[in-house]
Amino acid sequence: MTAMISAAVLGSAGIVHADVTSQSSATTPTDTSEVVAKTTDLGKAALTTSQNTESSADQNSNKQESTAPVSSNDQEKKASVENNQNNTEKTTNPEKEQSSDTVLKSSVSSVANNENKEVKSVTPATSSFATDENIVSQRTVPQANSTITVSNPTDYPTQAAKLVGKNSQGQPYYIYQIVNLRNPTLDSQQARLILAVDPANPQGNNFVYVTTDQYKKIYGNVYVIAPGRYADIAVGTSGSTSPNGENSRIFRVSNTQPFTFNFNGKTISVPASVSIKSVRTVNPVYGLGNQAKINYTDKVDITPELNNPAIEYIYRDKDGNYTTNSALPTNVPVNGITGQRFLITNVDNYKQVVKGYYLTNQKDSLSNTANGKDYQGTISQFQIGKYYQKTLYNWDRSVSQTLIYELLDPQGTMNISLVRPNAKTETKRVAVGQVDRFSNGTLARNPFVPGANAVQLVYADLGHIIPVDENGQVISQDQPIYNNDETDAHKAAATASPDLTAESWVLNDPKQATITPANPGEDTKVEYRRVIINTETKTVTQTVKYEYADGITEGRPSLPAPRVQVATFTHTTITNPVTGDIISDTWTPAQKFTTVYSPKVDGFYADFAYVGGNDNVTQNTPDTTFVVKYAGPNENVEHQTVTQTVHYQYKDGITEGRPALPQDNVQQKSFTHTVKTDPEGNIIEDTWTPDQADNQFTAVKSPNIHDEATDTNYYYDQAVVGGNTNVTQSTPDTEFIVYYLPGNITTQSKSITQTVHYAYQDGVTQGRPALPTDNVQRVTFTQKIETNPFTGDVTGYNWDPIYSKFDSVQTPELKGFYADQEVAGGDTHVIPEDSDTTYTVYYAAPVSKITDEKHVTQTITYEYADGITANRPTLPRTDVQTKVFYRTVTTNPWTDKVISDTWSPAQNFTVVQTPTINGYYYDQAQAGSNSAVTHENPDTEYIVQYAPGKVTTEDKTVTQTIKYEYADGVTEGRPTLPADNAITVDFTHTIVRDPWTDKVISDTWSPAQTINPVESPTIDGFTPDHAEIPGKTITYDSENLEYVVKYTKDEEPNKPTPEEPTPEEPTTPEPEKPNGPVEETPTPSQPQPTVPAPEAPVQQPTKPVEESSEIPVINQVVSAKPAAPNKEANNKLPQTGNQDSTAIIGLGLVTAFASLFGFGKRKSEK
Repeated sequence: MTAMISAAVLGSAGIVHADVTSQSSATTPTDTSEVVAKTTDLGKAALTTSQNTESSADQNSNKQESTAPVSSNDQEKKASVENNQNNTEKTTNPEKEQSSDTVLKSSVSSVANNENKEVKSVTPATSSFATDENIVSQRTVPQANSTITVSNPTDYPTQAAKLVGKNSQGQPYYIYQIVNLRNPTLDSQQARLILAVDPANPQGNNFVYVTTDQYKKIYGNVYVIAPGRYADIAVGTSGSTSPNGENSRIFRVSNTQPFTFNFNGKTISVPASVSIKSVRTVNPVYGLGNQAKINYTDKVDITPELNNPAIEYIYRDKDGNYTTNSALPTNVPVNGITGQRFLITNVDNYKQVVKGYYLTNQKDSLSNTANGKDYQGTISQFQIGKYYQKTLYNWDRSVSQTLIYELLDPQGTMNISLVRPNAKTETKRVAVGQVDRFSNGTLARNPFVPGANAVQLVYADLGHIIPVDENGQVISQDQPIYNNDETDAHKAAATASPDLTAESWVLNDPKQATITPANPGEDTKVEYRRVIINTETKTVTQTVKYEYADGITEGRPSLPAPRVQVATFTHTTITNPVTGDIISDTWTPAQKFTTVYSPKVDGFYADFAYVGGNDNVTQNTPDTTFVVKYAGPNENVEHQTVTQTVHYQYKDGITEGRPALPQDNVQQKSFTHTVKTDPEGNIIEDTWTPDQADNQFTAVKSPNIHDEATDTNYYYDQAVVGGNTNVTQSTPDTEFIVYYLPGNITTQSKSITQTVHYAYQDGVTQGRPALPTDNVQRVTFTQKIETNPFTGDVTGYNWDPIYSKFDSVQTPELKGFYADQEVAGGDTHVIPEDSDTTYTVYYAAPVSKITDEKHVTQTITYEYADGITANRPTLPRTDVQTKVFYRTVTTNPWTDKVISDTWSPAQNFTVVQTPTINGYYYDQAQAGSNSAVTHENPDTEYIVQYAPGKVTTEDKTVTQTIKYEYADGVTEGRPTLPADNAITVDFTHTIVRDPWTDKVISDTWSPAQTINPVESPTIDGFTPDHAEIPGKTITYDSENLEYVVKYTKDEEPNKPTPEEPTPEEPTTPEPEKPNGPVEETPTPSQPQPTVPAPEAPVQQPTKPVEESSEIPVINQVVSAKPAAPNKEANNKLPQTGNQDSTAIIGLGLVTAFASLFGFGKRKSEK
């Protein structure tokens, strides 16, 4: 269904129906719009609601008893029912249709008894006026270089539209509702009702057609239901419509006309609505707006309207309420019907700068098309500031209830009110997309549907500059509103802060003299400081004294008292408290001393009638004193007349053969002059007195002159002369001449053309069939014009002929191309005031566009088999391949009829080689597929898993032991020998297997290690046979090592050696090689004899050995062979402490050799 768009910036709403749960059925909702009526005239009912009634009794929506009386006239309400069996022409002439109205009884019983003879089943006749009217001729509304074009909804039922008629202008009726009728079938097909309106007057007649879901023909009558009327439509199951029979079904269609009534204390007007009532149910197939596809016993829809706005100007007040505002521009209507689409070009051009308001819409939020300039919407049904009704009736034609809808904001919030007879009105505030429930079970469903809509330009009040003191308190009512930014309706411009010097305030910060607000709707507080004011005063006087000229007062009237006038002036100095500058140094404005007229003194005359007076008295004016003197008694009268004369003449002086001119108009005013003097001849009084009460001449209206014999009008050059001035004795006599001349007669001709032009829509003609020649028709009018000879104004004219008409032009066919209209021109009468018209018929080739897009993906995901990722290498990124397929539909460019429908061809994914991760192994070397896929293939996913190798280990230890002994085995009385020096080296055997195949990937031992050289400890008086045990490289397959260092007692110095040494002190011969090889003895489970180590060179470490007798070196590569003595180390001087001494090692070697070659044995034998 097409979406009926609400007048909202962010939302849309469709044709509304209210859902009322029927008391008699738990499953059948009732679509209601309820109005309380005193009479049964549909839509004209005087709605009366008992606002104070607290009745909460539930009333059945289908069987509710109305307390309002049913008028007898209601039984005679009738609907126009047109029989199209033999005269299909009637369907295109509403006037003829209404003239053939047939009376339909309103009661159910009358239908059941077959009393309504006019409504009967007839032989089905196929409509002869079928036509495709999906495309509406475009009408353009010029506005600020923008256009608005209108077309039917995209899902408009073009097949059904072929069945409906046309109005007198040739416009097809507009379909706004199609419903299935439950149970009845026609020709074994699903029965349906089509509801349509006249596009020229959609709030008028409703046209109802009985058809099937095949839309092949109309069954029976075409029902024309006038506003305030209804029709009972009986549809049988026998293949025809019938008012009777046990298989018939009655469907009552009521047209509730627009009406006005008092609602919540104010008078509102609501548009029409149409209801379908039946014992069985109807189900919507097509409709404008939010149509719930459910079964209804009562289905109500708001009737479409004409000329709803495409641009709405909405006011949002300080409290966030939305309404209309006369200060805003007038809404821009669109020349179309509710539900039709419209396109506004250059929509931003409708933003207007409105004094005192700013546009709240986001700056670039209007356009919703790809070009970023235009707006595509749907003619709205709901507008802020308007009301809508849905009325539901009982079978006795009384009103059951009414729902009143009011849109509150652009987001779609609504007030929904339930009005029932003799019940208190209930109102629910319902958010968009929400449903509430009234006390009688009626559902308050918000019909607003967000989507395409009219453009809503929301304006709010501009902020003000608020003067405040240092405490933030408002100090003045002079709070100017921000200036508008004349180039941008969204913004406020720089605005001057008010000058409050006169109110004793100055700006605290001179930089705030001008405010440019960031938020145009938010007030800006500007801080002021009170000025410092110093004042002083000064007075100036004017005195008038009265005296007798001769100084005598005795026996004479008392003289007037002196008259004194005083002007007081204030000197004010204002200092800016912020800067100390003097803001102003002023005196109060100049004042006036009034003239003093001398009072009368009986029998005496003053020498001055008046004295004094000064219009510019300032603080610098000196004090003044006037003296009026009195001295202590003839009359002369004359008369004068003033005359006004109006003459009438022909301007050209010709009078022969012309009507007589009017007589002169003469008016006179007279005056009397009186002069009085004192005894000395001085004039005491000199006055003029008019002799009449009215001293104004009357303005004279120039008479009309018309020659009946020649039917000639004569025009004057002045319509009114004289009068309108006060006449005095000084006014001179005046004369006026009014001139006449006959009117000037001219003729002119005007030709008006109608041109039908043919063009390709895209402007391309090369390689295409030649376009038809323009069809041009011409009408000529002749005009006689009469003008005023003095003003040149046209005073009369007539045209011959009064009107004419062009012929309609049938559009020629053009092979391979489609025209946007079948007939052009000739649709209206032509009058002389019309302009030339040009109709352009466009041809276009079929249109291809992508309507659907399908993405098919192949995803390869990488993961650890055990799910653990912490402290592991990052997994490869997921590989996603996407193939995009497009569906291309080729259609007729004007009717959207599908010509072809295809998808793009198959494509192939790529197989992906699995990335390697150091230390982890994948379960598959590659993933994915390169098979062809189409838009119908599902998405595929592959998972590649990684796992670490399976590791098994075993350990082995190799030990080096160095023992220390005395060469002669004697320990008693000698220093304690050093403890054995034992060094162990550990090795690990590691085997790694593939976790998925169990194949051995690696089989390794930990690397060889090095045991550093160990220096033999020193023992005072003894020398070791080895100064140090050399370092060795040890591997996992090396045997345990054991060394024995032997100490030999040093010889005593300066003591001769006996010829035969004593046994207690044997002499140890010097060895030939004092630094001979150290004994290296592996240490198996049983002791092994010491064997001299081979003299294999040993690589020295790159850094010196630390001072420790035991330095285990772990995880270093060690040679498997015994190391040779380090000669360089053996050449070192003796050391103390824990380090080995090369001298001691030398002695140890001598002892060892002596023992080896039997020196010790010989000693013992001797």
